[in-house]
Amino acid sequence: MTSACGVCAIHENERLGELVAWESDRWILRHHAAPAPLAGWFLLDTKRHVASAADFDALEEAEFAQVLGAAMRAIRSAVEVPRVYVILFGEGAQHVHAHLIPRDPSQSGTAAWEIADWYRAVDSGKRPAAPSQNVACAVQRVREEMRATVKI
Repeated sequence: MTSACGVCAIHENERLGELVAWESDRWILRHHAAPAPLAGWFLLDTKRHVASAADFDALEEAEFAQVLGAAMRAIRSAVEVPRVYVILFGEGAQHVHAHLIPRDPSQSGTAAWEIADWYRAVDSGKRPAAPSQNVACAVQRVREEMRATVKI
């Protein structure tokens, strides 16, 4: 762990468990903490502190596409959306964490880069966060999907 890393600090938080849908020796799939912008907004993190996918070790590199694809399919099914966005900047926290964002076309204001405005509005309190019961349901459904499909 790197003491200044926000993602490493999140991994050490005992409350993280209720948000974790799946984990392996190298990966954690966790729901966005409160205030969650949308139910079904997950993050896929490396457990090891690594700043960029370009710095993955051989096992992380080999598993990344498999885990990412399985997580996206699980979210799509659990939240019943046709698409899941993937955003991986690595600038705010230099620890690989991909945002996996459900895209519901009936929900205006969430298409493409508008999702950044949605995120900021929830973070600032201008828009309500996803209801905690919806988040819990999404975590449980993704947990079940991942358990049934990912074998690493």
